[in-house]
Amino acid sequence: MERTLLIAGTSFLLTFLVFPVFIKFFKRRNFLDDPGGRKIHTAKTPAMGGLPIFIGFAISILIWAPFEVLRDVKYVLSAVSIMFIIGFRDDLINLRAYQKLIGQVAAAMIIIAVCDIRFTSLYNLFGLSDIPLAVSYLLSLFTIIVITNAYNLIDGIDGLSGSVGIIATLFFGLFFFLNGEEGFALVSLSLTGALLAFLNYNWAPSKIFMGDTGSLFIGFFLSILTIKFIDFNYSIVGQQFAFGGSIGTAVAILILPLADTFRVFVKRVLKGKSPMHPDRTHVHHILLRLGCNHAQATGILVTVNVIFVLLALVLKEFSDSVVIPSILITVIALGTILDLIFRAAIDKRKEELRERNRASRDEAKVVSISKNAG
Repeated sequence: MERTLLIAGTSFLLTFLVFPVFIKFFKRRNFLDDPGGRKIHTAKTPAMGGLPIFIGFAISILIWAPFEVLRDVKYVLSAVSIMFIIGFRDDLINLRAYQKLIGQVAAAMIIIAVCDIRFTSLYNLFGLSDIPLAVSYLLSLFTIIVITNAYNLIDGIDGLSGSVGIIATLFFGLFFFLNGEEGFALVSLSLTGALLAFLNYNWAPSKIFMGDTGSLFIGFFLSILTIKFIDFNYSIVGQQFAFGGSIGTAVAILILPLADTFRVFVKRVLKGKSPMHPDRTHVHHILLRLGCNHAQATGILVTVNVIFVLLALVLKEFSDSVVIPSILITVIALGTILDLIFRAAIDKRKEELRERNRASRDEAKVVSISKNAG
């Protein structure tokens, strides 16, 4: 416990202290994200907050993690570092989508083939269990790519990506700590500390953004934790701190990026657009259009995420056959409610616009009649 608190506390303190230095440096060097286009901020803002996050995260691990832990997670940290470099390079000079994908696949294969962190079965989902090695590799690779990019896509308003990252890393860190997986507990909680420090500078009005420098390596790290959690939890089902539904619980923890990305992609396809076509239809965009500010929108979405975490805890003793349907029904219900509210707001605004146009025409008629009478 002492080492865990030391690593999280050191990560927080280091990150908190270096952020002002980097903010000042980025402004001086004009490493700023300009407003406009699909971007919803209104002032030039530094956008490589992932750099101080990574520094605090990595240094605290190197200081406090024992040698045997470093030996166990060295390849994980190497792959995460690759994703950090890709994001940093993208923030400096934009990479093409296929270049980022190649980098993600290369880093993912280190995790899958070298670290052997992968899906080893279907964990009795739909009554299926064993899978061929090739399917294991492909399914694990797909999961890593999806979670990495889903997390990247929610980095759209102040405080949201940092808050979601804190919820996920804290949950996974505590789970691994309680179940004796010290290495993954330490690296998870180290990132929790760094993200808490980041949130001090990213809460509205934001002084710095995470950027791809942060969102890619954090999303990638969350995908690793997710796969490790599902596979490890399934192997200890029945123990005190294990969950009955491995897959459903993992989905509940990352429900916000996963559900939002799936929803947006489906809507784009139904409209005949490419699922990768950029737009402003994410849930956080909708909340802003409904009149919420950044802090309010983030607060609502974080509350929803916490509700799903609590739902996973309530359903802790149940298998995926119960947990997954419960998660899906709740997601569909909340999504439907949000869409109805949004449509009602649009209809109301259209009606107000028609009323204003009608009033303008009536006023114009009165003025015309007055002139003719004169």
